[in-house]
Amino acid sequence: MQQYRDSLANTASGLPLVGATVQVNLYPAGTPATIYSDNGVTPISGGTLTTDANGRFSFYAPNGHYQLVISGSGITTQTINDIIILDMLPADLSTSLPGTPGQPWNNGGVISVS
Repeated sequence: MQQYRDSLANTASGLPLVGATVQVNLYPAGTPATIYSDNGVTPISGGTLTTDANGRFSFYAPNGHYQLVISGSGITTQTINDIIILDMLPADLSTSLPGTPGQPWNNGGVISVS
């Protein structure tokens, strides 16, 4: 699971696009993606987000290819294709700190990337 963060601004004025709708789809299928507000626990209904007062939005998603469709009042709909989301941390990396000073963080285990 990896977090994606971005912000949107009006190209003419440079001001943030507040309240814009961001639809996250699977690419190239164009169907709504399963995305999360946190690291894979709380799904965001329909894969749709709204930008905040600074034009920002963020979500978590599994490794894959995604499409963003940006729309809203006074906005010409824009589609951004083939955004690649990839979590570079190995799945077997320990997430707990060692209990003994000087002990390796991964507790001496093997870290591998597939």
